[in-house]
Amino acid sequence: MKKQNILFGSIAIMLLSFTSCADYLEEIPLDFYSETNFFKNTSELRMAVNGAFEVLSHQRTYGHFMLVTDCDTDLSHIKAPGTGHQARDLGHYNAYASHGWLQEAWGLYYKGIDRVNLILANKEKVARSGEDDETVFKTLIAEAKFVRAVCYFDLVRMWGDVPLKKEPSGSSDNFSIPRTDRDLVYDRIVTDLKEAIPDLPWADEVNPYQGRISKGGALGILARAYIFRAGYSLRQDGVMKRPDNYKESYRRAKEVCADIIASGKHSLNPSYERVFRNHCEYIFEPEESMYEIQFYNPTGGEEHSGQVGAYNSPEISDQSSFGRGNSFIKTNGIFSKYYTQGDLRYATAIGDFKIDKDDVVIPIPYNESYNWAPGKWRRNWVAGKPKTQANTDVNYVLIRYADVLLMYAEAVNEYDGHLDLLALEGINRVRRRAYGKPLTAADSELDFKMTDFPDQQSVREYLYTERARELCFEGFRRFDLIRWNRLGSTISDFFTQFGQEIADGILKNYTWDAGTKFTAGKHELYPIPEAEIRETQNVIIQNPRYE
Repeated sequence: MKKQNILFGSIAIMLLSFTSCADYLEEIPLDFYSETNFFKNTSELRMAVNGAFEVLSHQRTYGHFMLVTDCDTDLSHIKAPGTGHQARDLGHYNAYASHGWLQEAWGLYYKGIDRVNLILANKEKVARSGEDDETVFKTLIAEAKFVRAVCYFDLVRMWGDVPLKKEPSGSSDNFSIPRTDRDLVYDRIVTDLKEAIPDLPWADEVNPYQGRISKGGALGILARAYIFRAGYSLRQDGVMKRPDNYKESYRRAKEVCADIIASGKHSLNPSYERVFRNHCEYIFEPEESMYEIQFYNPTGGEEHSGQVGAYNSPEISDQSSFGRGNSFIKTNGIFSKYYTQGDLRYATAIGDFKIDKDDVVIPIPYNESYNWAPGKWRRNWVAGKPKTQANTDVNYVLIRYADVLLMYAEAVNEYDGHLDLLALEGINRVRRRAYGKPLTAADSELDFKMTDFPDQQSVREYLYTERARELCFEGFRRFDLIRWNRLGSTISDFFTQFGQEIADGILKNYTWDAGTKFTAGKHELYPIPEAEIRETQNVIIQNPRYE
């Protein structure tokens, strides 16, 4: 399917642009329209909604920044030791309140929120002519609420308690808004998604499907929000806690995932490799890839393009015909041992090679496996001639059906204390694909039985590893480890294993900085950007243990 440029373009409306809690909430006209003469019809409403989506297709959100937030863990790390580099400082747990990427990301998320607030405040101005136009109107409002939910969800995962703003900013507003307890922010996230879902179509109800958020995609993000709400997070007192009623969130996640499964609207692609080749070839496949944040720039410039398939690709020479694989995100040989013999995902997930200027594939030996890279998005798979060395139009996949199946298993286990038959079948379908078996046919030799999971902890341990094997490098591992309260222990265990392989001569000498720089009770959150604290005159307070 041809790459669709449906989210972008110049937004001709006075939207709110900001860089800090004071500055970014001031009105700055982006073009010649003002709020008073806009929102006349659904065409103008669509422009405004597209403008809200734009913040997700930015290099400092999903185009680049979110690739780095998944590092460093047992699965991936930012290339090379040391600090003093924007990505290394984030990945190697040397984040600081003046970090430019953190400031930009914070500002962009609040820009998206304020754009949605402006849309919702003006929605009744939109004239609708007939039933079809009313349907378009409802869908667009639902899409706007989805954007706001995603923005708040990312903010709360990265910074914890954050200011909750539900009204558009005006020039006379007080912008010194204190932080809101994250449980109340989650209330807003859940409400936005639940209000949006009824007015969103299923992907197969839109012909041709053009990659906009569908009912299934929004349901998947709602399930994820419940899963994360149930998990641990670092609180302002410096303690990792989860809500007293966390099981209720697991119950709701179980129900939402069950609804997605029962709908029959989504399924696994029989080929794990094809899932990711589709991404690189700009082929929409909403049955598995339930929602993708879209990127497109006709000239390859930074605006609305990303670095998926370059920054997180195996290393490829900039003189290659494929274009450069910058390969700034790396994996390692220890993670490769998570896969057992016959698991076909290994060959797709891990790029244990590099490609030289003559397009020759050169294997990287295990003793240098800290230079292996994610293999799911490869510059040599990306369709078309490269426009620039750094950027691509490859989408960021926000939710896959495989994740829904694994979330269902986790939610059932946490709420009921054990798996049920639907959860077991979901686990087995993911497993069958991994070993090249038919998805829906029971396999007596491969399939798990209930007796293979004798207690709740055995399911947890399986999902700890299986989510890594299935979803590696897709933006989950670090956040999963935080919500399980296992980030610190996982880094410590991996650091020990890594050091032992160096001591034994299995690996060449390499400094894995996260092992010495990670601090529990601090690095589970990023620091609040210093400009927010300064310009709100300390109304916004810093996260624990950051100066």
